Amino acid sequence: MSKKILLVDDDPGEHLVIVPILSNAGYRTISAKNGEQALHLALNERPDMIILDVIMPGIKGRELCKKMKAYEVLKDIPIIFLTAKDSEDDVKAELEAGAVAHLTKPIYPKDLLQSIEAFIGKS
Repeated sequence: MSKKILLVDDDPGEHLVIVPILSNAGYRTISAKNGEQALHLALNERPDMIILDVIMPGIKGRELCKKMKAYEVLKDIPIIFLTAKDSEDDVKAELEAGAVAHLTKPIYPKDLLQSIEAFIGKS
């Protein structure tokens, strides 16, 4: 069975770019547009990985990451931040929130897939 990735970003354009990359690589993708929806999907779908934006309406990405890591059933799911924010302080805050990696938008498909494979393997 293919591995499932939850993509969380409020920008529909990001979904249009990222979902085909993941699908073509053999991953199943579920999408959320905000933190509340993402938390609900994560709890119900138990994805193998979460790709998360930082700046979103409602629950921000870092806060959402901390919330997810507080749930026993979600704490071991690797979370990669994919964001336009790329200062050292941003990366540090994301890792402290519980993420395993930080990627900067715009992302090259090869870089995205290599990061995913490093944490959950190929689909």
